[in-house]
Amino acid sequence: MGLKSSHEATFILHSLLSQNVITPSQIQNAKDQLHPKPKQVNNSRYMTRHIALRFHYDGSTYSGLAQNVNSPQDNSVEKALFAALSKTCLIESRESCGYSRSGRTDRGVSAFGQVVALRVKSAFPVGTCKRNPLVDGSKEEDLPEGTTEEAWLQEKDLPKNHLDRVKCWVPVKQKKNKMEGDSCNKEKPTCLVEKEMKERDFAQMLNSVLPKNIRVLGWSPVTEEFSARFSTKSRTYRYFFVRRDLDLEAMGKGLSYMVGKHDFRNLCKMNCEEVDNFERQINFGKIMVATKSNEFDVFPYQEYNSNDEESMLQGKKPLDLHRQICYFEIQGQAFLWHQIRCIASVLFMIGKSLEKPEVIVELLDIEKNPGKPCYPFAPELPLVLHQCEYENLRFGHSVQNLWRTCCDLESKWDDLVLAAERIRNGIVSLKGEAEVLKDDVLIFVKSILEEKRKKKDRATRGVLEPTTVDELPQPVCDMNGVMLWKDALEFIFNHTGLRPNTEGPTVQVHIPLMQRGRGTTYVEKIKSILSDEPGTPQVSSKRRRDAYENNIVKKKKANNKEEDDAFYKRMAAQGGSFV
Repeated sequence: MGLKSSHEATFILHSLLSQNVITPSQIQNAKDQLHPKPKQVNNSRYMTRHIALRFHYDGSTYSGLAQNVNSPQDNSVEKALFAALSKTCLIESRESCGYSRSGRTDRGVSAFGQVVALRVKSAFPVGTCKRNPLVDGSKEEDLPEGTTEEAWLQEKDLPKNHLDRVKCWVPVKQKKNKMEGDSCNKEKPTCLVEKEMKERDFAQMLNSVLPKNIRVLGWSPVTEEFSARFSTKSRTYRYFFVRRDLDLEAMGKGLSYMVGKHDFRNLCKMNCEEVDNFERQINFGKIMVATKSNEFDVFPYQEYNSNDEESMLQGKKPLDLHRQICYFEIQGQAFLWHQIRCIASVLFMIGKSLEKPEVIVELLDIEKNPGKPCYPFAPELPLVLHQCEYENLRFGHSVQNLWRTCCDLESKWDDLVLAAERIRNGIVSLKGEAEVLKDDVLIFVKSILEEKRKKKDRATRGVLEPTTVDELPQPVCDMNGVMLWKDALEFIFNHTGLRPNTEGPTVQVHIPLMQRGRGTTYVEKIKSILSDEPGTPQVSSKRRRDAYENNIVKKKKANNKEEDDAFYKRMAAQGGSFV
């Protein structure tokens, strides 16, 4: 039309309205066509059923599993999951679906076997019958009392997977007649048609709208009392790492000290407003190393065994174990806040020979060490919630959904492994092509040794005699004093014990854990929470006191061991199967 501005368009629109050329209703209709309202689905027309979902997610881009409903900046896995559940009209709201989850993962932590349970909308309409109650042509009022109710399809009669078909009589959906009202009453199933129906493929439905880094793997119908949290038999975590120069045998020994029932308050972050019992049962802990095989048909990891490794290397060219991928695996019934990352941090100290494996025994002795020594958490990205196990739960998986999921995972694997290989190509190329002066290498090594000497002297001042740096031999080089970077790296390692790694060339003097400053004990934390005197240090907020009262004090008063044991025994028996 050649309009020059929005003001001109607005003026013309008002002129047309004043001349009755167009009406406000026409404008509204145009807006509705431009921005159509989402189709409203009446979920009450359909039966609901209690199911468990098994899914995986890459936690590197999420703020954690749990949704922070009150935060507009929330970027949780649950937010994406509930958005998908709402978009597919499987639930009406989080509050009404009876949602439960098995394990809560924090920011950056991934999961391969996370499990949640909730009630979702089935494909079967309310009022569906297993058989036609009026098959003989009789009237409903002539039937024996209760016959119609027994004929209705119950939740236990629904298909256990997306393939099984059920013959049933389904209420006919008819349009309302404004003059006569509904011609079919779902309370009196007189308008039924025989059909052979099957259940929705819930996993594939959700994956069609979920982000690619969240994938539902399978589902199973579960009993009414089933809880993804309280019915869990065990949880298994894996923490991945690169071997480098770590002593895997010592790390495995440290893990072995944790097996059994222990108090892990020195190997977690204490959340005293919610937890007062820090005893946890560890079923097993082991170190796993990557095998030489690149085939995915066999398990690509095996449990570390120093004897097997020595026999494998006899008479053969030494393997490059420096970049071998490993992980440690821990299984227990439940875990404390940041427990795995604290365990990983101490295990790496043991692997670097900074601590002895027996330091685990010291940390588990809370009588001797009631306060946790200060040390950082291990990074969160390598941690994976690998599996949540149940006594009586068997998940079903559809071939089409698993195929698509595996295609997505293979695509991501391609991207990441090719990126890693590009980086490896750069590392190898530098070793064989880059040249450095031998004098520069000597200066670098001397600076490292001098820094190490100074830090050691400061740490042992008044205890040991000051140390000196020994004279260094001349590195092998050509007549111009030039050497390859590969030879320089070997010289640096032989005289400093350092290799290029994530920590860089900085020399750190390790202070033994048992000689470090201690955090506040559990008793001191509780005293701080309950303190309300203005002059008392670390006065607790009302929110913390209220949380402690609700989560700890009230539960202790209502605590009954026999009732608790009976509850967990009953919950462990809950479950379901897809067959």
